[in-house]
Amino acid sequence: MYECGECKKEINAMDMNSLPGIKCPQCGYRILYKIRPPVVKKIKAR
Repeated sequence: MYECGECKKEINAMDMNSLPGIKCPQCGYRILYKIRPPVVKKIKAR
């Protein structure tokens, strides 16, 4: 999942495949942010 930097719409990777290049299908903005899951990874210290 990605989020448009301009209109804040969430975009699937499948939606981006329909357009040439990487841009928002809603507004055409070219800066997209990857949405990361809210999971915190805990790593055991040595």
